[in-house]
Amino acid sequence: MARVQILSKEEQKTFSLPVTFTYSQREYYFKLPDNLQKFVETLRDANNKIYFYLLFGYFRANYIFYTKEQFYNDDISYLEETLCIPIEKDNMKLPTSTIHRYKQMIREYFLIVNHTDAIEKVLLNEATLLASKFTHRKQMFYELVALSKKLKIEVPSYTQLSKIISKAINSQKQDILDTLTPFIKDEKLNVLDEFLQKDQEFKNRWQLSHYKRLDHATNKKRMLTSLVKFNTIKSKFEMTKSIINEIGLTPKIAAYHARWIEKSQVFQVKRKKDIETNFLLLSFVYYQYLIRNDNLIDRFISTV
Repeated sequence: MARVQILSKEEQKTFSLPVTFTYSQREYYFKLPDNLQKFVETLRDANNKIYFYLLFGYFRANYIFYTKEQFYNDDISYLEETLCIPIEKDNMKLPTSTIHRYKQMIREYFLIVNHTDAIEKVLLNEATLLASKFTHRKQMFYELVALSKKLKIEVPSYTQLSKIISKAINSQKQDILDTLTPFIKDEKLNVLDEFLQKDQEFKNRWQLSHYKRLDHATNKKRMLTSLVKFNTIKSKFEMTKSIINEIGLTPKIAAYHARWIEKSQVFQVKRKKDIETNFLLLSFVYYQYLIRNDNLIDRFISTV
């Protein structure tokens, strides 16, 4: 299954770190409830006390547990001053079993439930619904983060969430590929082969490359050239229209996958399996038919 890029490297880094609190936010997020406050008072070591406060405050804000390497010095300094217990930051290392116990206490306070297969299915169903609406991948990601908090589970890692989103997007495409399979030997699809042929006039250029960009000039020569390209696309669209309708290829689906072709090299399209290549080219033809029609009308109106 192909993994899709959801967040940029910088956005991934931001997601993996705690929120930067203002002073008033520190007062709110690092304030313990009475039962946990009483527990912390039983701890003798200052490191343990501040570690617990940090785990609690960051989890309260994000529903994510962070490691000591991710704790902010400003937050540690705030707690040192507020609790009047200075510590040695470099020695802030607790046994794994102790950290696990602290996390479990915090989970119990926030009524956090285990991430089960049923929960996974809920997240996948939501991702599939968002994918069907062609929600932007980044928005899908943060929608799933919000849903995780609503479901009272720890927010999954970036890797886990990107897998769910990839599965949802690929599942939607697979349904169409399955519907297209019976048509794979249909002669109508042969009209798509021209896109993957080399241009006779330009040795290193493919026919598909001629259609990736729209022209916006309004002089007669450029308009006629665009009209020729549109008629070529229109002919291919009309030839394959019955298949496009049969497999449920909508304008939104076509636009989504056609844009991938526009950004890709031809060899990336060619190396796909035959069924997927045909699906991508059908999407491209449908999308090009729609936007070139609009493009010519806009340019005609502009000229008039």
